[in-house]
Amino acid sequence: MNIILLSIQRPIAVVAAVIMVVLFGWVSLDRIPIQMAPDVRQPVIRVATLWPGAAPAEVEREIINRQEEVLKGIEGLQRMESTARNNQASVELEFTPDADLNRSLLLVANRLDRVTGYPEEADEPTLSTFGTEDNSIAWFTLRRAPGNTQDLTSYSGFLRDVVQDGIERVDGVAGVNVWGATEQEMRIEIDPERLAQYALTVNDVVGRLRSANASVTGGDVDEGKRRYVVRTEGDFTSVDQVRSILLRSDTQGVGVGRVSVGDIADVFVQFKERNAIAKPMGEPSMTMSITGQQGANVIETMEPIRNKARELAEGPLKEVGLVATQIFDETDYIKSAINLVLQNVVVGARWRSSCCWCSCDPGGQHSSWRFRFPCRSLGRSLPWQSSADRSMSSAWRV
Repeated sequence: MNIILLSIQRPIAVVAAVIMVVLFGWVSLDRIPIQMAPDVRQPVIRVATLWPGAAPAEVEREIINRQEEVLKGIEGLQRMESTARNNQASVELEFTPDADLNRSLLLVANRLDRVTGYPEEADEPTLSTFGTEDNSIAWFTLRRAPGNTQDLTSYSGFLRDVVQDGIERVDGVAGVNVWGATEQEMRIEIDPERLAQYALTVNDVVGRLRSANASVTGGDVDEGKRRYVVRTEGDFTSVDQVRSILLRSDTQGVGVGRVSVGDIADVFVQFKERNAIAKPMGEPSMTMSITGQQGANVIETMEPIRNKARELAEGPLKEVGLVATQIFDETDYIKSAINLVLQNVVVGARWRSSCCWCSCDPGGQHSSWRFRFPCRSLGRSLPWQSSADRSMSSAWRV
């Protein structure tokens, strides 16, 4: 069957097919999310365990080996990679693309509950999920306004509580990662000379602090028709509470009197050391990366993000003396790619029109311009052609 001949003999069907293709294309263009790259989700779960003061060899022996033993047979696991660093253990689990991330997360959490014998100083494992499509759609930097001399790390809590939470509530945002921020911690710096003077060791101080910083349930007490739950709250809430912790009393017969933490150490609150430093244009700053949800339209998501960032910049950030600047926007590349496609369509249409124009009747002797290329390709005269057209068609027959 000659498709060209069939198309010429049934022009209404061809027009209807073209209209349907254009209509379906327009509907698809309106519904398909506009992204720089399509979503190809590769579920990844990361298990992080902190152990302050531990060397990589100890982290591998005491934490990673035990976690790998229970995680290696999990359903849908495609790859497992472990990393031991100072103070931290990391196990990255990559699953097959068709795996349910929520179910895999539940399986990993259940397997980790089987691990026993963690070091006393190690924290509980934390789980975080991400995928290969979790690329940032926008980056922002926060720096001090002119005249503001306050330490930038002191704004870490404000950044997490106000800025990060505000942007994460925007529709289409999967998460906000903060770089350069830190947290407050209570530090106890022991003086070795004073420690030796009172005949104490570091283990004595650590053991006493651990036993004092604990909440214990004391059961319940029945009184008539009422039942009261007894609980002893011992969590530290201030520096003075830590300083007043008793390490030794007169009743122990050492002859040094009562000794508290404040007698052998300096107790104060400060910010942790930052694990990332950002200095765009040589100026200290904190940065935020925003990741979009799977299947979200990046162009539609970025508009409310800009509005929220503008609202924060003119409100809370301005009040505390901070300036926010957007340094990356994925929509710029998306719009550039769309403009390139449109430009190619226009250029292609012009070239096609030029070719069709050149294939028209060159003599200009007829009342209307007729395209010769389809007729010449068919190698036959069509019913609506004049005698002069038929003769020219025969001359140009291919």
